[in-house]
Amino acid sequence: MSQNRKAVIAGYAAAFPMGGQAWMILHYLLGLSRLGFDVLFLEDSSNWAYPFNPFTKTYGVDSSVGRQIMNDLFARCGFDGTFVYRSRFEDTSYGATLRELKSFMDEAELLINVSGLLPLEEEYAGPKTKVIIDTDPVFTQISIRDFPKMRKYYEAHDVHFTYGYNLADPFFPTPVPMGSFDWKPLLPPVALDLWPMQTGSGDGLTTIGSWDSKGRDVELNGEVYSWRKSLRFEKIIDLPASYPNERFDLTFSGITNDSDRFAQHGWCVRDANRISRDPFAYRRYIQESKAEFTMAKEQNVRLKSGWFSDRSATYLASGRPIIVEDTGFFRYIPKGQGVFGFNNTDEMHTALASVIDDPHGLKLASRRLAEQLFDAEHVLSQVVQASGITL
Repeated sequence: MSQNRKAVIAGYAAAFPMGGQAWMILHYLLGLSRLGFDVLFLEDSSNWAYPFNPFTKTYGVDSSVGRQIMNDLFARCGFDGTFVYRSRFEDTSYGATLRELKSFMDEAELLINVSGLLPLEEEYAGPKTKVIIDTDPVFTQISIRDFPKMRKYYEAHDVHFTYGYNLADPFFPTPVPMGSFDWKPLLPPVALDLWPMQTGSGDGLTTIGSWDSKGRDVELNGEVYSWRKSLRFEKIIDLPASYPNERFDLTFSGITNDSDRFAQHGWCVRDANRISRDPFAYRRYIQESKAEFTMAKEQNVRLKSGWFSDRSATYLASGRPIIVEDTGFFRYIPKGQGVFGFNNTDEMHTALASVIDDPHGLKLASRRLAEQLFDAEHVLSQVVQASGITL
């Protein structure tokens, strides 16, 4: 390894090796590496969830499938950094010994804890500056409010970023409890060269993800705010009937109980697990789409957090426009340049008409927007500089 400055990206990937999660981690690694850092990816399974096997759809002790998927992704994308997986369930570490890991961390200038899943162990205390990235705004802030353990966890970091872009604005009126943290806004990074603009107009209005994440609804001022995509799509179950010449995909994991009913209403229901277990099939699915069409979590829609999906950013990078419920992102994203947000059904149909009529004409605008806002080197340079490190 060279004598460049060192940095650690901590995250969750091999234990849940699905396309969106895998690419999110790789974008952070590549962005930081291209800024001149020797980068180590550290994943610690801790003891809160067994590794997921996307081929058997089961959880168990064995992490080999997830590690193989991530190693293949890293190798095929030219990332030659270090990948360390600490398996508490298997009582071993892969990729480096604990001594080698501690030595690297003691020399590191920076730790970036993506989504806040790294356990706070003594051997991880070495990096000079510890940054945490909140990728689940609203849920995170309310959890910090309600659970002292969560608050102490975030307090153990020096710099706090959130994908709740609006929530980090001190002049944005919000009932979300932001606590005493100096939240800084961040957009999801994308390694643009790995998501080149596509030829042709693509086919299908698509999205891919998880259907029903139970147990993550929150209460704020006596109101419950849902996390579940299923409830959002229920409101528009009849939509495909209005567009008989278009294909509307619902590509979700966990949609089994609702699949027949939505299919009867004209949706093309697919199992996201079959696509997402191969990161390159996941990328191809996005790139071959006409556009993304999706609903957003109620927490972000009603509270206008400004959250923007890393998945949506890859659609834009591929030259594919997106149509999505407005989470308040138009405070920092220009309208009509690849991003079409809606707050009601009239706005939804207007957005659909704009994209269906001219998807090819929106390709360049979508790509340019991705270059302006989501380039991994640009996004990660903001994190580095906020950490007091001069590039």
